Amino acid sequence: MVSQAEIAEINTYFQNRMAESKKIWATRGKDARIAAAAAKANQPPTWRQLKGIPLMIHEVKHVGNRPFMVGFGLVSLGALWLQTKFTDEMKKDSLYWSTYHLKENKSAH
Repeated sequence: MVSQAEIAEINTYFQNRMAESKKIWATRGKDARIAAAAAKANQPPTWRQLKGIPLMIHEVKHVGNRPFMVGFGLVSLGALWLQTKFTDEMKKDSLYWSTYHLKENKSAH
């Protein structure tokens, strides 16, 4: 009924499945998790593990964020330029500046 070739094919299939199952079983358990964490610690951090300035630098380098970064840079430069042009006379005439930052009017808050 069943030829030797079919039996050999079925045995090969089940041996491959058993090898794959053993590989999966080896990744389970406390010792396997410790080994995986040690292997991960030796690799460079992914973007999910970055914080602060390194994360900002990574995001600036990302090609999808370039239009945003160009806009952010232009707005920052514009704000800096406007702040340098904000004279003492303009500060005196500004309701906000005279209320919260002018040295003469400290009792207003």
